[in-house]
Amino acid sequence: MKLHFLISLVYSPVLLVTLLVTVFSQPAFGQTRDTTSKSLPMIFDDDGSPDGMIALAYMLQNPKFNIKAITISQGEAHPDLFAKNIIRLLARLKRKGIPVAAGRSLPLVGQNAFPQEWRTSSDNFWGIPLPSSEESVQPLSAPQLIVKTLKKSPQPITILATGSMTNLAQALRIEPSIASKIARVHIMGGAVYVPGNLREGSKTAKNTTAEWNIWVDPVAAQQVFSSGLPLYLTPLDATNQVKMTKADSAAWRATGTPEAIVASNLLEWFFTTISSSSVSNWDTVAAIHLSEPSFCSVTPLHLDVKTTPGDDQGRILTDSTKPPNVNVCLKPNPAALPNGFSGIFIKQN
Repeated sequence: MKLHFLISLVYSPVLLVTLLVTVFSQPAFGQTRDTTSKSLPMIFDDDGSPDGMIALAYMLQNPKFNIKAITISQGEAHPDLFAKNIIRLLARLKRKGIPVAAGRSLPLVGQNAFPQEWRTSSDNFWGIPLPSSEESVQPLSAPQLIVKTLKKSPQPITILATGSMTNLAQALRIEPSIASKIARVHIMGGAVYVPGNLREGSKTAKNTTAEWNIWVDPVAAQQVFSSGLPLYLTPLDATNQVKMTKADSAAWRATGTPEAIVASNLLEWFFTTISSSSVSNWDTVAAIHLSEPSFCSVTPLHLDVKTTPGDDQGRILTDSTKPPNVNVCLKPNPAALPNGFSGIFIKQN
């Protein structure tokens, strides 16, 4: 997601690769497989973004979630470097035993990439100090860790994907049978009825329709959209409507928890970087939607992704003649949160 620096957007000729993942054991559209535990077992798949790390901090302190694995996709950071940052972040938060793995450094097809300035900043964890750790990044790739985690789980697992869809798409290619172990997939990405945000990285970008997470690997995104999995999308249509403020940052810090303090530091970094007292927080909004369904009612739509190179690559396409395949959050309701965004780090019973 996705700040405001300069990028030269590079397109290369693309050989489109289409993979149809046939899932015979999927529930009807919009249904989620039942889980039996009090906390939701989940995999967090992020691309190394500051809002993604706020989302991670939020989920780690939220008793509704039980994070089984963290995987890093290509996107706002270099996966190999940022996976090491995650290990050190977990040490700072005194969280042990959560496996972390890095994905490939390129999209499935082509060479779309985030601005190098963004990636360098993420690789350096935005200047926030992190301790060393005795734990290490998994020798498995991110897709392999997704497969392993799903296969060994006694119950279906929810995936929150807040970067490119590269890791999940690869995991489905490696082992299509894992689809039956996925309860649902929540995604932050896309722009359905609003403009895209590539121009936040380049004022001269000709693509005005795509959002970064989808554009950076449109083939992977289309594979996931057509997979038959229960999908929930939080696009720019929703995230553009909500802002987080310095008052939220102060409230988080006042709770005194390690997770809230890290989140506050990251939010303050946003304020300093873009010289504003309120900012969008894309991935955090998606995590809140996963935790609090009343935060946003969903609209079932049929969505596809424009995969061919050009000025609208990565565009989300709607088709009312086809059955819905994605539940889309279009109108978030912050009033549904008892204490607003300021209260998301208050300890819950």
